[in-house]
Order: sequence, then C-alpha cells, then structure tokens
Amino acid sequence: MKKIILLVVAAIAAASYLAYAYMNGDPMFGTLAKTMDDLPRNERLGSKRNIVVLGVDGREKDDDPGRSDTLFVVMFDPKSKNVSLLSIPRDTRVRIPGHGWDKINHAYAFGGHKLTQQTTEELLGIQVNNYVMVDFSGFEGLIDAIGGIDIDVEKDMYYYDDWDDFLIDLSAGPQHLDGKKAIQYVRYRDEEGDIGRIKRQQKFMLAVYEKIASAQILAKMPGLVSEIMKMVKTDLPVSDMLAMGGALHGMMKEQGGLQMATVPGTPEYIDEISYWIPDITDLREQMVDMQGAQMTERYRQGAEKMEAEYKRNLIAAQEKEKQQAVEEKLKEEEQTEKKIKAEAKEKNKEKAAAEKKAKSKKSKADELGPVETKTEDKMTAAPKAVKPPAKESSRTAVSVKVVDCSGKGAGSDAAARLAAMGFEVIDGGSDPERAQTTVVSTTSNGRVVSKLSTVPFPYTLRILRADDAAYDAVIFIGKDYQ
Repeated sequence: MKKIILLVVAAIAAASYLAYAYMNGDPMFGTLAKTMDDLPRNERLGSKRNIVVLGVDGREKDDDPGRSDTLFVVMFDPKSKNVSLLSIPRDTRVRIPGHGWDKINHAYAFGGHKLTQQTTEELLGIQVNNYVMVDFSGFEGLIDAIGGIDIDVEKDMYYYDDWDDFLIDLSAGPQHLDGKKAIQYVRYRDEEGDIGRIKRQQKFMLAVYEKIASAQILAKMPGLVSEIMKMVKTDLPVSDMLAMGGALHGMMKEQGGLQMATVPGTPEYIDEISYWIPDITDLREQMVDMQGAQMTERYRQGAEKMEAEYKRNLIAAQEKEKQQAVEEKLKEEEQTEKKIKAEAKEKNKEKAAAEKKAKSKKSKADELGPVETKTEDKMTAAPKAVKPPAKESSRTAVSVKVVDCSGKGAGSDAAARLAAMGFEVIDGGSDPERAQTTVVSTTSNGRVVSKLSTVPFPYTLRILRADDAAYDAVIFIGKDYQ
C-alpha cells in the first residue's frame, strides 16, 4: 500500500512539473508549448502584408551561425498603398518557441529566419507573411551599388569588438559613407543602447531612400535591381517588392515621410545581462493602429494575459537573482572568515616558534651559570641584566590590508585614497571577484572602528575578532567600488 501511495505522489509531482514546464515554454516541449496570449494564428492581425527584415551578423565560425543584429517589420497595404515600419530592439526579451526566455536576436541562432518569423508573430500578435534577409557583406554591397550614402554623423564613434574582430571608427560631422563605413554607423551602440542605435538605423534608412529616389539612381535602377537581388535572401516575389517600392515612393512624395515606430518598453538587467522588456498592452494597441484594424475583446484579453505572464517571469527572474546575490554574499563572508582565521593561525605559529626559540636560548644560559670575573683575587658575580620596562606601541595609524576583488584593478586606487586619509596600508594582492566592497575589522576597539567609519567609499562593515592579526582590518574591494 505504501508503494502505491508513493507512486501516486511521484506521479502528481511529475505532472505538476511538466505542466509548469509546458506553460513556461521549456525546450523539452519544442514548439508545442501554447502561446502566451492564447491566440491561434488565424486570430492574429493580418490585414496588411507583413514582412520581417533581418540584418544578420553571419560569423565565420562553424559553431556559431550568428545573430539577427537588426530586426524590423515592414507593413504594406496594397490597397491603400500605405507602408509603415516597426523596429524591434535586438535585446527584446521574448519566449522563443522550444528554447524558453531569451533575447529575440537569438531566435536566428536557434532556428534561422523561420524561428525568428514565428517568434516575431507571437510577440506582435500579427501574421508575418514574408522575410527579407541580408548579411553584413550583402549590406556593404548594397550601399556600394548605389554609390554610398551622405549622412551627418552625430558624434565621434569608436568601438572595437574583439569577438567579431570588428572596428568602428567614425568622426563627427557630414560624411560620405561607403559600404564598410555604413555598416559601422548602423552597428554603433552607445549609452542609449538599442534604442539609440535604432534611431540611427531609421535615420540611415531614410537617407538610403533619398539616394535611391534621386534621378541619378533611378536612371540606373533596371540594372541595379538584379544586382541587389543577388545580395539578399527572400521569399517575397519581385513584383511585390516593386509594388511596395512604388507605394513607399508615393508616401514619401505626398506625405513627406514614412511612419516609423519602435517596440515600447523599458530596459532591465537580469543576471547582469541587458534586456528590453516590451510593454505588451501598449505594443498590441500600437499594432492595431499600424495594421488599420479594430481592437477586439479577445485580442485585448490575449494582450493582458501575455503581459501578466511577462511580469510573472520578470519577478521570478529578479527573485532568483536576489537569492543568488544572498548566496554569493554568504559564500564571500565564509571565505573572508577563513582567510582571516588562517592568517591569525599562521601568526600564532610564528609567535609560538619565536617563544620556543627564546625559551631554549634562556635554558642554555641558565645551564652555564653566572659569569665570574677575577679582580684583586676576589670572585665577583656578573651583575644580573635588568629587564627594561615594556615599551608602549608608538603606532597610532590604523593599519588596513587591501585586497583587490573588483576585477578591474581598483585596489591600487582604493589604497591611495586610504593612505591619503591617514591609514597605514598593506598590499593584500588580489582575490576572486566579489560583488560588494567589505570592510572587516579584526578588533572591536573603539578607536579602530571609529577610524574605519571614515573609509572614503561605499562599503559594508563586519567585525571579526582576530587579536593576533597583523593589521586592524581587511578591506575587500568589490565590483561596486566607486
């Protein structure tokens, strides 16, 4: 009977886990996991021809197919001749079918343009009909084919990516960019992250349009079309591309611009990785507007359900991060205590050895007895040595041992600042990285603790008594040092 009960409990536990994994898009279920908004494909918005466009950083590595470095969706209405564009930050956090939560640009690495298309559909709540894909070499060829682009570079741009061996080096001001320089401009990423880069990419696309629409290029267009088609991969018929190009030209001429938007959201760090967290309800309202559709109750409920799932996942990720931080702190404190106790133990060994040596020396002297001197035939004992009074310690400075755990060489800077504050600084070398800067006092002496309160940078304080320590405190410089 007990065995049966155990089997039932095990079955219930397994079923509960599998249900949880299924709802959270665990990779074991592949693409079978349900969509977060509960909308089948035929209930997604599809009144326009939606085309996902990927700029791919195809890497020459057997084990790395690359990522979609640039991702946007072109929405084309053949009837009204309306064209609009939505940029998707590559750091957008999504649930990739069969692979769980990740950045949307990783969908290409997991399953190429097909998985990117599926992931984009589920994020936006629309039906994606076609794809257009161009890699970096193709992009460079496209720009060179139209004779380069004139653009005003907003500021000096310099960055070296050692992973891709890719250098960005552009000067501020009006520039004529060939293919190699143009790829630097659209890939540059500054303190604004993905959002700043998307603004530059949209600005660049308008500059490309202006160049293509110029009389100089229009005259060469018949020959350029076949050349350009060799540089891209797409399932979009040439006739549809020409129709969309004509509609775009008409919009630019009549309206003086193209409707461009970006997925709304907020930046967030999870496990020290940068993400763009989309605001799903705002995004779905934006899609209704850009698709020229009506917001149905079913579509609204799907958006709210999906947003709730995003919030649950974000909270769970943040709680996991907090727990990891607590565990890391406990581990650091344990290592700190071990380090200080080990040093104190070694100091005690040295002290015991010195005392043993001194005692041995004294025993030998006692065995020899007093030294006799002969003066005028009288035996006189040598005067006994008088032990001087104990000398009080002249050290008034609080001594601190500085250990660099910042991972960025901040120990020397911290040591200089402490020395300037009047501390006696001992170089403790470096240890494995730790998140927080920690001051560990080896004494509860009021003078020492009071002096430690003047440490000139943020820290957490601990008191771990080690009376035989050769210093008053150990300061572990963490990654938060500033």
